Amino acid sequence: MKKILTVTLISSLVAAPFAMAKGSFDDAERMLKAGTDYGITHFQSIEFDDDRADDIEIEGWMGKDWFVELDLNGSGDIDREQRRKPKGEVYGLSADDVRDYLDAAQQQGIQTFEELKVKRSGQIQVEGDDENGRELEVDFRAGSFEPVRVKKDH
Repeated sequence: MKKILTVTLISSLVAAPFAMAKGSFDDAERMLKAGTDYGITHFQSIEFDDDRADDIEIEGWMGKDWFVELDLNGSGDIDREQRRKPKGEVYGLSADDVRDYLDAAQQQGIQTFEELKVKRSGQIQVEGDDENGRELEVDFRAGSFEPVRVKKDH
């Protein structure tokens, strides 16, 4: 019995960081608010970090003057920030557009959110897990909430 409890505890501790690398859509909303409050006008990516369970990375543009990378903790407080002058055109999604794409991804079966990424080409990727804990990736084209690809891991 003692051996079974030890194995169960160790397994739980090993798996816990991976389970925490994904967040709820409420967590994503809190991070959007934190980014917007900071001044981000165009979100390029929001990612729950695999390395640290309570770390969220946000990248985006503050108007046309600054590109910013933020590391936020689970409470939405900034742990690290980095700004630089942009080397190209500003692109990304407004907070409202991010919400709309997250809603569209949820309608395709994503239950827990891991990452949203906007590419310069206009491709938008939303990654997460479905209700069974399997990885799910939904790709969109900017301006459309109909997915161009839904990739499920089996």
